Amino acid sequence: MFVVSNFLLAVAKVLQVFIYFELVCVILSAILSWITPYHYYPFRQFVDGVSAIILKPLRRIIPPIGPIDITPMIAILVLTFLDIFAVRTLTDLAVMLR
Repeated sequence: MFVVSNFLLAVAKVLQVFIYFELVCVILSAILSWITPYHYYPFRQFVDGVSAIILKPLRRIIPPIGPIDITPMIAILVLTFLDIFAVRTLTDLAVMLR
């Protein structure tokens, strides 16, 4: 059972790293959206592309409130929930199987 336990622990850690990376990209994308002249720089396009993984589906569901886009805030809440629920559940399950 230690193989399954180690696999679940590895999946939890990789998921946690992805969630943190996505969280940083969402925050950077929101901050960089205030700076319009730098829209075509490769770094900005990379950050926007990575953050679009979670922001694009949320924008289809959540309508904009006037000129304010609240999808980055909702994305941060969703990513935090996934970190607390999914990652900790996988980690606890891996510890129980050990």
